[in-house]
Order: sequence, then structure tokens, then C-alpha cells
Amino acid sequence: MTARDEEGQALILALGFLVFFGLVIGAMLTFAGASLRSSERLREQRASVYAADGAIDAAIQVGRTDTGVGAYGDPRCQPPGTSSATPVLLRTTATTDDNTVASVICNWSPDFLQPDRTVTFTSFIGATTTPVVRTTVVYHDSGGTVPDVNISSWTYCGHDPVAACP
Repeated sequence: MTARDEEGQALILALGFLVFFGLVIGAMLTFAGASLRSSERLREQRASVYAADGAIDAAIQVGRTDTGVGAYGDPRCQPPGTSSATPVLLRTTATTDDNTVASVICNWSPDFLQPDRTVTFTSFIGATTTPVVRTTVVYHDSGGTVPDVNISSWTYCGHDPVAACP
């Protein structure tokens, strides 16, 4: 056997290709697993947001048909800054296909001289105390039997609910 002998080089090349493709396929499987896990987390988060949005939509519609929601002294809504240990639920909930349940509490505007009702709805998922969506709505009660509604703000509290929805 001499230094220029080519015997066995095919085996070294085949082993090199096997190692290279093994590493590439291993890295691809790792990325695929991470993608599956992040898709599942996104699905869970999306179900929570959809349920919270649906509960807020229902609360807004309840406020359109029941002009007492958010009116002065409404026991279902509390003025901002009230120190009540248990917030009053407006009893609007939304449930998604995967049984994610959202509930809503509401606060009314303390400005008694305004002809319109300003109500802030905040939705929560399950029994948590972390807000998911907060919406401020102005009901224009002076125009007909079903009041017009203006959405002043619609905030997804998201990943930092303290900063987004104080």
C-alpha cells in the first residue's frame, strides 16, 4: 500500500456524506418540532383572544339593547377606582369550540353630565384576573330606540397586561 493508493477512499467519502446528512436531518427535525410547539401555543392564544373578543362583542350588544348598562348607579358596572374585592360580572360570556370561556366586567364613566354613556369593558379568560381585551365604548342614547355605538379604543392586553391595560 502506497501513499497514492486510492483503496478505501469511497468508504471515507460515504461516511462523510452519512455524517453530514445525519446532522442536516437532525437539525431539520429540531426545527420542525419547535414549529409544531409554537403552532400549538399560537392556537391556544388565538382561542383565548377569540373568546375574549366574542365576550366583549356580546357585552357591547347587551349595552345597545339594555340602556341601563353603564348608566349612573348601574350595579352591573362599577365606576373606575372603586375598591371592590369582587368585580361585578356583566354576565356575558363567550365559549369557543375548544371550551375556552371568557367573561366580561364593565366600568362606567364618572362624568354624570355627559348625555352619552361611556363604558369600559374588560374580558378575562376562565377564572384568571389577567385582562385579555379592554374596550371603551360610547353609547349615544339620544338617537332612537337602539343607540349608536362608537368604539373609542380596543386594546389587546397581550403579553404585558400591566403596561397595555393598567
